[in-house]
Amino acid sequence: MCGITGMVGQADRSLLATMTATLRHRGPDADGLQLGEGWGLGHRRLSIIDLEGGVQPMQSADGSCWVTFNGEIYNFRELRAQLERLGHVFTTRSDTEVLLAAYCEWGDAMVDRLLGMFAFGIWDDARKRLLLVRDRVGVKPLYYALLEGTALEGSMLSGTAPEGSKPSGTAPEGSKPSGTALVFGSEPKALLPVPGVSRELDPLALDAYLDLYYVPPPLSMFRGIHQLPPGHLLVWQAGAIEIRRYWDAEPAVIEGRSLEEWAEVVAPVLEDAILSRTVADVPLGAFLSGGIDSSTIVAVLSEHGHGPVKTFCVGYGAEGRSYDERSEARAVARFFGTHHHELELTVDVLSGLEAMVQGFDEPFGSPTAMLSSALSRFVREHVTVALAGDGGDELFGGYPRYRGLRLSELAGRLPPSLLELAGRAVRGREQATARSYRRWARQFLSGLRLPDAERYASWVGYARVSERDRLLAPALRDRLRTLPRVDPVVKAFDRPARAGLVERGAYADLHGFLPENVLRGSDRMSMAHGLELRVPLCDHRLVELAMQIPARHRVGWLASKRVLRKIMGERLPRSVLRRRKLGFNAPVGVWMRRDLDRLVQRWLAPELLERRGLLAADEVGRLVEEHRGGQRDHGLRLWSFIVLEQWLRLYAD
Repeated sequence: MCGITGMVGQADRSLLATMTATLRHRGPDADGLQLGEGWGLGHRRLSIIDLEGGVQPMQSADGSCWVTFNGEIYNFRELRAQLERLGHVFTTRSDTEVLLAAYCEWGDAMVDRLLGMFAFGIWDDARKRLLLVRDRVGVKPLYYALLEGTALEGSMLSGTAPEGSKPSGTAPEGSKPSGTALVFGSEPKALLPVPGVSRELDPLALDAYLDLYYVPPPLSMFRGIHQLPPGHLLVWQAGAIEIRRYWDAEPAVIEGRSLEEWAEVVAPVLEDAILSRTVADVPLGAFLSGGIDSSTIVAVLSEHGHGPVKTFCVGYGAEGRSYDERSEARAVARFFGTHHHELELTVDVLSGLEAMVQGFDEPFGSPTAMLSSALSRFVREHVTVALAGDGGDELFGGYPRYRGLRLSELAGRLPPSLLELAGRAVRGREQATARSYRRWARQFLSGLRLPDAERYASWVGYARVSERDRLLAPALRDRLRTLPRVDPVVKAFDRPARAGLVERGAYADLHGFLPENVLRGSDRMSMAHGLELRVPLCDHRLVELAMQIPARHRVGWLASKRVLRKIMGERLPRSVLRRRKLGFNAPVGVWMRRDLDRLVQRWLAPELLERRGLLAADEVGRLVEEHRGGQRDHGLRLWSFIVLEQWLRLYAD
């Protein structure tokens, strides 16, 4: 696992060295630079496979290409054997050399053969061409910026570019403009030292953040920096760029199989996804929450001779009891005889805030980032690689909102008077607990009045357009009304129009919540501590298979993840199979209420908000008072405002 940088259209060794140095945390073991005429690649290495070989940037055997690579190719041995039969000769045991040889043999089409998590740049010196690629699901990040006045506007700022499209500002097909340079890196911090990269706040990115608590691609919070979306590649040649999608996972439901038959089909792919991610020349462990996803990973590792597995869990003191999963994790650890480690987290919500924001370079409003950071720091003391269960909810139907989608099809037929009666029944005070059934019920009922896509977006997001307009300062609100405000959740939900509601919800999550919330948080916070986190349930083969499973086999009325529970029914403790979903969350509402006066004075004071000119001080004040009085749990929203203010102090002041 590594950090990568690069530039084309210019070559400046000092600047490239500065860019690469910003990513030392992603690769503390080694660094490397390679420059040629009008191009340069940089690399920071965390050594996992072939500790002595695999030095980057790496040159192809014929000398025509160079690569800088972040990630792991889990099927590199199989690809190496194929390439050897085609005449390629290898001098290292690294997956990097295989990746480079695959490009030389198959060109851009080699990406279809890769199994793994990756972001990489390949400079083809013979063609004077740069290829940037981000993995299918979006485990690894990749950012870029165009220089010399070319900006991405129009369709690219409105969402993912359609296949074959070019950002506005580049020349039409066939022309080869000169003078447009491009820089790229694993994180925005690698691009910020580059002269000409605008650090100005992008209002569309802020608007999206207030709803999702993350910035969706291709936006970043910096106007001059853009994210390459998951499953996309970018080609730069002679100053022109082309961005296209190379992978998607649209629902393709197959009917006619029983639950048992689906379990038989999925089980071998699931096991191979887990076992393929054990390749490492360094110590390996696993996160263990006691839920079915992480427990499945530990079970497969234990059953196939990788035990005793080193497992890790985080918990809280008395104030976070409803969020604590340590007792469940202990039960699984005893069942499989793991070497189990626990971390009890006592958090001052301000401690580590600055370091956390610097880890993202952007506002990231999910408080799970604090947990990921603390747990990753703890785990790195014992192992260099850890497996986690991220992705299981999206694939197998674990989120309560999927059951809500099934239920909404029935509830939408009820008389409005009955729905109004139910709405009055769930009004009232909210407790800051892990499971707030009153809040869930209120969100569910309010969503029934909306079209399908908007309903789902209201459940996934935190502030619809009308709410954001109340939150925004008047001048910024007026400016946004002239810009193309596009809801990425609605757009993704509507894309597979012929699929059922559950399938469309899972598809939207695979193109939003999973890569941009779950995986972004785990990647940044694990890499901040030099820990490689692998996510076998995000294996693209498993994703494609899961998108074929009918909704009724994913989400039942009484149980979720039905296929996964069937696969693991005889292999896990019954307590795991019976557990309701809790999720990897922090008691942020409790913490925020405990320290509210101090937090408001330091981060959300009316005079500060008015000076910033971004948020409406009176609306923020209303939320603070509702949270203080216990009428509503606004802990997450207030936390997202604090994170935004910390970002502004670091990057805008």
